[in-house]
Amino acid sequence: MAPDPVMDKLEAAFERQRARLLATDEGRWAVFVQPRDMRRRPKLIGCFDNEFEALDEGYRNAVGCRLMVKEVLRQDRVISIPWGVAINQR
Repeated sequence: MAPDPVMDKLEAAFERQRARLLATDEGRWAVFVQPRDMRRRPKLIGCFDNEFEALDEGYRNAVGCRLMVKEVLRQDRVISIPWGVAINQR
C-alpha cells in the first residue's frame, strides 16, 4: 500500500493524545481533522458516543479536509478480511 502522509499525521496525533483520551473518553469515538495547511498539526474535534455521530460532526467541521474517526481503546482492534471473500454472493 502506498504511503499516506496525511493519515500518518492523523494517526500520530491520536497516539500523542491516546493516554489522555483513555482517561476521559475510553470506548468513545474521536475525530481528528488535518487542516488544509499541512504545516499545522491535526486537530481533535471531539469525542462522541458512536461512530455515526463522530462522522457526522467530522463532515460538518471538516469540509474539504481529511479526517480520521477512531475508537478510543487501549489497543486498536484488527479486522481481518480474507482476500477471496465474494461480495453479493447469492
